[in-house]
Amino acid sequence: MNTQLPSWNDSDTKRSILSFIQAVTDPGSASFVPPIKRIATFDNDGTLWLEKPLYIQLQFGLRAIYKLAAEKPELRERQPFKAVYEKDMAWLGKVASDFAKGDMQGVMALGSGYLEAFEGISVEEFEQAALEFLNNSVDARFNKPYKLLTYLPMVELVHTLQEHDFRVFITTGGGRDFVRAVCEEIYNIPSYMTIGSSVVFNYKEDTQGVAQVLRTKETELPIDDGQGKPPHIHRSIGRRPIMAAGNSNGDIHMLKYAAGHAGCSLGLLVHHDDP
Repeated sequence: MNTQLPSWNDSDTKRSILSFIQAVTDPGSASFVPPIKRIATFDNDGTLWLEKPLYIQLQFGLRAIYKLAAEKPELRERQPFKAVYEKDMAWLGKVASDFAKGDMQGVMALGSGYLEAFEGISVEEFEQAALEFLNNSVDARFNKPYKLLTYLPMVELVHTLQEHDFRVFITTGGGRDFVRAVCEEIYNIPSYMTIGSSVVFNYKEDTQGVAQVLRTKETELPIDDGQGKPPHIHRSIGRRPIMAAGNSNGDIHMLKYAAGHAGCSLGLLVHHDDP
């Protein structure tokens, strides 16, 4: 595999990235970092795959909310089931505009509906639902399954770091288990190296005595976004990253955390211009 980031423009950014990799992997360099400590953390939405016009997981969630509302008519009397089932774009649009102003009420209602739609199912059942959506749901603009809508330059960077013995982790503000369903296939990042927001889980044995881990509708706090990212990184990895990449204000604290590394570090802020 070409390690020189072939789809990247020949720019100061590309040269800075390659210089950083050279510095921390050269045993003769004063900035050398042993492989065990070469930790890189990448946001997912808007950094590795697209996030516009809607987050991919949000589209997955809206379909699940609609399906549950279709099965249980009584749910259509309350939000977000009412708006999603009736395809009330005015309500959904207001959720988006309110969120941009810092009003979280509508977003919290959508999140509650999403959690309710998957309450009580096993982690395997959730993975299968995520896989079915990501494999078979096609984006109308690109006529490709959602799982293929990744940013090639960033995927190249992940692979280049891996070739230089970096341990590359995803740390997504979205659902950890949603991304885990395809991260090995599309990024070559193992599922156990994916950090993200999650629900609280319960343990249960079925009628045959088979142990199961089941989803609840309770959110694990803090979520893996903003100030919550560094605690999630520490809890899951136990080391401060020497490199971090993100694209939004939800990634700033992760970038600052990487910048606090005692040795050489790199923070990469992606500005994607896809509509």
